[in-house]
Amino acid sequence: MTAETSTNESQLAAARMLSDSARVSALLEGASFPAALWSGSQLRFTWTNGVFRELLEDVRPQWDLLGMPVRGFLSDSRSASRFIDVAYTGQPITVPAYEHRASWGEVTYWQLLYLPVPGRIGDPFDVLLLAVDVTPAIAERSARDTIAADLRRASNLIDVTVLSSLDAEDILQRVLVEATEALGADWGWIAEREDSCWVFRNVHGWPAEMTGLRFAQDEVSLPALAARSGHVVMVSQSDASRREQFELLVKHDIGAFALVPVKSRGDVTGVMGFCWDADLRFGDAQRDLLQKMELSLSLALENARQYASERQLTRQLRGAFFSAPAVVPGFEMGHLYHAASGVSTVGGDFYDVIPLGDGQIGVLIGDVSGHGSEAVGLTSLVKSAVRSEVLRLPSPHSVMGHANDLVLHGAEPHEFVSAFFGLIDGPSGHMAYSLAGHPAPVIVRADGAPVMLPQDGGVLGALGGMQYENHDARLEVGDLLVMYTDGLVEARSPKGEAFGNDRLLEACASVASETADKVPESLFMSAFSFAEGRLADDIAIVALRRGEPAEGWGQGRLELESAVA
Repeated sequence: MTAETSTNESQLAAARMLSDSARVSALLEGASFPAALWSGSQLRFTWTNGVFRELLEDVRPQWDLLGMPVRGFLSDSRSASRFIDVAYTGQPITVPAYEHRASWGEVTYWQLLYLPVPGRIGDPFDVLLLAVDVTPAIAERSARDTIAADLRRASNLIDVTVLSSLDAEDILQRVLVEATEALGADWGWIAEREDSCWVFRNVHGWPAEMTGLRFAQDEVSLPALAARSGHVVMVSQSDASRREQFELLVKHDIGAFALVPVKSRGDVTGVMGFCWDADLRFGDAQRDLLQKMELSLSLALENARQYASERQLTRQLRGAFFSAPAVVPGFEMGHLYHAASGVSTVGGDFYDVIPLGDGQIGVLIGDVSGHGSEAVGLTSLVKSAVRSEVLRLPSPHSVMGHANDLVLHGAEPHEFVSAFFGLIDGPSGHMAYSLAGHPAPVIVRADGAPVMLPQDGGVLGALGGMQYENHDARLEVGDLLVMYTDGLVEARSPKGEAFGNDRLLEACASVASETADKVPESLFMSAFSFAEGRLADDIAIVALRRGEPAEGWGQGRLELESAVA
């Protein structure tokens, strides 16, 4: 037998006891809940008790209601139809939560019972209406639903937090604050395993002095309890069942606590805890949030640890790929690299600034096809080849020819490299350069006019015996040389339009008065904004502005015979 069937049979039994209006009046007049009876073919009021009359918005004597048909009393056609259904079918109807709005604005909720009562032969059943105030229960349920909705939103926010960072400490601190507030805890903390102790690393809502608090692993403590359990623990004064749980509640003078173990390769290496001063009844919504945190935090921190290891390797590689001295006498300098695919990856872009003495410098920028380990090896090969050739015979075309031979012999058939190499004489401003399929640099004159250098030469590694040419240019005092990789000009808007050379020249003109160290970032932001943050390729930018000749330099010291030979 179902609960609904049992309820209906109880209601019918009650209705059989109420066989006439006099008996109804005697039984229910003094009841603490509203009751009313409708009788006859038109279902007119025949009786109401005092509580029912008090609920009416308009206070009026009982005789104003008696004889009134149900359709005249109720403007709500749905409620009126319930009376008719019960009267003509003899089946009771229950409305679990009827909303009643008083004229003064108060809202209450009532469980309505429509019970059929045998009337005169030939007439439909009389209908007895009983009402039970369920406002407190509805309010409690609404509060639970609100809490559950808030915790679901908090869970989504925590998921976003976990995915938005690869810094383990940042993830833990932000989740600690968000979860403490969402759970309504009085304070929260993070403990980590260190040697043979548990150490409080972060606290929220607790005195900062508690950071650094230590517990031995064999000591009764909240972190140790979570570590032994290996899963989420929720304990309150009202449901504590073990001696250790009572000891911890008393020890910390709290009414409830919840513990989330954080695991690495199956071992509990950390614990996030939440404490409440008062007793608390944990619900399913709190349990769901805490269990999701256990899984997401463990996965996120494992990813963060792997990322930290990869990032360290990436930093070392990038230190080799992007070389520039802190100071270049006679020049201002700025440089930037942005990886489109994330800070933990290594792309094919590279650059190098090579001091050669007597005010001369070599500048190199290039782009290796592909990413990952293949690009790493080829980039290292090209940079080493250029450096060794520059120190032996600093002629741009010979540098490119030597690099081309090495790429042909050391790279796979599908691999190639674009590059620009320039040799600049600081005292005279003379620059000899050679291009190998690379975007042409821009010289921004001191008056702000941008000029793009001529471009020629095939990429390194495409053909054996490739001939590269030397070209000449001059940097006057105040002129700015801008070198970049193709990710800058190939940045695309959401409509698919490329940033292109024209916008690059406009952007270069706009930064003519900026110091060289600010120029790369300004140019990058121009392309980044144009693409609305969606960059498909890495970008490297190097900017050099010629200053006044450094003290001790001669004028025109470098004739560059070898460079133009």
